[in-house]
Amino acid sequence: MTDTLSYVLKTSVNQILGSTRSTLKKGETHARALDVEDSVMLAARLYPDMLALSRQVQIACDNAARGAARLSGEDIPSFPDTETTFAELMARCDSAIAFVNSMDDAKINANELETLQIPLGPQTVPMQGRQYLTSFVLPNLIFHATMTYGLLRHQGVVLSKRDFLVAG
Repeated sequence: MTDTLSYVLKTSVNQILGSTRSTLKKGETHARALDVEDSVMLAARLYPDMLALSRQVQIACDNAARGAARLSGEDIPSFPDTETTFAELMARCDSAIAFVNSMDDAKINANELETLQIPLGPQTVPMQGRQYLTSFVLPNLIFHATMTYGLLRHQGVVLSKRDFLVAG
């Protein structure tokens, strides 16, 4: 038996955003132990032209939710980028996970071989549903989750590979 599109989407999002949430919790604990404001840690970048840690989390969540919406033919949810604390970013992870899990499996699976029109900047790119999930949604989700992990680790948060791979 092959895995369905909805199974791959939901299990991946639950794991990756779940582990991102857990690493944010460890970041919050680290910040409290050092008496550092959340805003200082969440503004972290590896290079000046890089997006800040908080934006990495927002984009990871957006990719998951937008991907699920497009794959299921539903409206794309609006998540204003207003988070300024670890707690707010963890709540955003929870909201994105809940949204993805609320999508109808049959609707997602029905779009596996359908060509979707995916907006990429000023252009629109046609992609089959499975291609969109495997070559766009998941790589973007993993990239931004990895950046979040790396930025926290760079600030001294004690994290291991297990923290990245295991939710909760």
